[in-house]
This record gives sequence, structure tokens and C-alpha cells, in this order.
Amino acid sequence: MSEKEKTSKKQSDYLILETEFNFRYRIVLSLIYNRPIKIVKIRNDLNEHLNPGIAFHEIKFLRLIEKITNGTYIEISQTGTQLIFKPGIIIGSKNLTFDTFIEDKEFGECKSIGYYIEPLLLILPFTKHRENFITFKGITSKSDTKYNKNSSDESDLACDTLRFNYLPLMEKFGIMDISLTIFKRGSFPLGGGELKLHTKTPTSFTPNLQILDPIKFDKIMGIVYGNRIAPSIIQRIDKELKRIVGSELKMPIEYQIMQDQWKGENSGNSPGYGVFLQIINSKQKQWSKFAVTSEITVDSLNSNDVHYKIPEELAQIATYKFLNEIKDAPVVNTSTLPFLISLLYFNKEGNLSRLLVSKKQITPYLIKFLRDINLIFNNKILIKDLSDFEGLDDESKDYLVIVVKGSGVLNTNRKVT
Repeated sequence: MSEKEKTSKKQSDYLILETEFNFRYRIVLSLIYNRPIKIVKIRNDLNEHLNPGIAFHEIKFLRLIEKITNGTYIEISQTGTQLIFKPGIIIGSKNLTFDTFIEDKEFGECKSIGYYIEPLLLILPFTKHRENFITFKGITSKSDTKYNKNSSDESDLACDTLRFNYLPLMEKFGIMDISLTIFKRGSFPLGGGELKLHTKTPTSFTPNLQILDPIKFDKIMGIVYGNRIAPSIIQRIDKELKRIVGSELKMPIEYQIMQDQWKGENSGNSPGYGVFLQIINSKQKQWSKFAVTSEITVDSLNSNDVHYKIPEELAQIATYKFLNEIKDAPVVNTSTLPFLISLLYFNKEGNLSRLLVSKKQITPYLIKFLRDINLIFNNKILIKDLSDFEGLDDESKDYLVIVVKGSGVLNTNRKVT
């Protein structure tokens, strides 16, 4: 066999994906499905990117993957615009401390801890270890004032969003023994936060979902938190939140907002405060802990900072964004859809899951994500009108149904006893 034939055969062993889009999910899904990938044209347009090639926070994420796997092969080209990823065995970790903080700004933007934990939650149910303990250090929450639903894989989830939205969602699929504990809160830019993630590998994994009706929510819960700031700031946010929620919502609904003040060594290295809001259904047990979430965090109290918001203004922005998300999301919030759809792909082969969404939730980012996941799993996904299902009243033309066919992914890293 000639060198040219060997090279072409080697290239065919990898699934070729272009650009840095959806970087974390591409790596995670490749690892779970055990399919080698090659990502090309990573920030190779010099007109759009001052620093071409793979970013430093993406390299940090690859280092995390290396620490919890065995035999993973990663090759980055000299220019950084190409990446070869050959997945190994998912081992997990019983005692890992991972620092996500980037001290030197020349290496690029420092991501929050949530950037690393979100995709990791998909991997941990497939580890060889029965239990996993991972401690993360860095920024626990970061401002999402620049959040764009049409952007690439750049979302920074705050620790409260992960605790009260993602973890309860995983419990609905049989992943019960999982917890995320906050030991220290750390705001941007200096961080200093600390989280501990504990999971147990489930013996059975049942990701099946049939939701064709909007969930009726009846209670709003929230947290106003701050670190290294005066308690009066938190009280002002709390007062404004209760005023807006009480006047903006026309329907009678119960709301409960708590204050969370952090001081001393556990309050990180930078001052900051934030708002976390969720809406739940207290009557339906299967959705008693699930929430549509919205979070905005002020990173610095420097008045010259473009992210600076007075307490009352922060409460207004958080509430209005939260109400818009509720209006657009009949079941789950938009930012959670990629994570949820990934879980649905882990269903038994051939089993169908159906999820109700609104047309506004079908963003360009979601469409690109679905194309990626279809390429990796070689499994098509359908988006249908609600009227296509018999026995359902199509009261609103704004609703669609995402139909996901299970791929039959199994935890082959654990020995069968």
C-alpha cells in the first residue's frame, strides 16, 4: 500500500468537522460514542480572529478530559487550527482537583467553572469508577449580559443553574446520586471559588421522555447572592425583585426569594452579586424540582466597568429576561435543550422520545448542534408540528415537537458482574 493510500485510509478513520463551533459537545459525544473526530479550520479566518487556532480554555477542557480518561489521543497542529481526537476509556476520578482559572489575560478569556462541568455531566454516567469526586477551582459565576442564543459553544453556566436546573433534570433519567456543593463563591475577574462534584455511576440509565403538553408552573423561587459586598445591596435587589414579580405577573402565583451572603475566606477574591430565578410546578411530582432558569451576574462593582449594574437595574434585567424565557419555553429553557437532547440520544436503540418546544427555541445554534449530533451518532432527528400527532389539540401554532431516536449507548467501561 502506497503512502498516499495509507494517508487517505487514516483520514477516513476520523469524522471531519469544521470550525470551533460546539467544541465541548463534539469532544464529549465523540468520547461517549467512541468515534474519533478531526476538527479543522479552528478560528483560521484572520479577519475575524486576532488569535487564530484553538483557545486556551479549550486546551484546559482537553486537559480535564485527559485526566478522567485512559488512552485518549489528542493531537493539535502547529498552527492550532486542526485537532485530532481519538477517544479512550472513561475512567473517572476519585480525588481530582482541577483549577479552571487563567491568570494571564494574554492566554485569552477565563471561563467559569460551569463551562467545564456542563459537558462533564454527560460523561460521568459512563465512568469505570463507581464513585467520582472532582473539585473545581475558579470563577463560580460570570456575567451573561453578552449571552447570545445564536452564538457558538461559549456559554458560561453559573453554579446555581447547574444545581437547580441540570442536576434535577438528570435525576429524571435515573442518575440519582449526584450533587454539586459550593464551598466558596468566586466572581470575575479574580475568581477564588470552589465547587465539589460528587457522582455515582448508575446501574441503569433510562433516558426516555414523552412530553407533548406545556408544563403549568405555579411557583417562582429565587436566590439573591453576593460576596464581598454590603448586605444592603442584596436587600435592595430582593426588594426590587419582589416588587416586579408581584406587579408584572397577572396570574396569582406564589414566589419565594432567598438571600445568600458570603463573607470572609469563602467569598472569593473579587466582589460581585447575582440573581438566580426558577419557576417550578409544586403539584406535579415528576416536575417538582425542574425549573426554567435565568441568571444575570454582575462581575465587578467598579463603576467604570461596562458590566456594572446598580442593584435595582440588575433585578429588572433578570426578571424581564426570566419572564421572556418562560413565555418562549413550554417545557425547558432554551439553553438547556442541547444538554437534554444529548441525554435523549442515550435511550435504548429504536426507542423514541418526544419533547415539546416553541418555534422561537429553534435557533441557528440549535440547528447546527443537531447536525453535529446526527453526524457523530449517525442518527436522524425529526422536528414536527404539534398537529401531526393524533389526539392532541393544536391550540397554538407556535409549538413544535422534537422526536429523538435512541442510539443504544451503553456503559462499556464497567465490567458486568
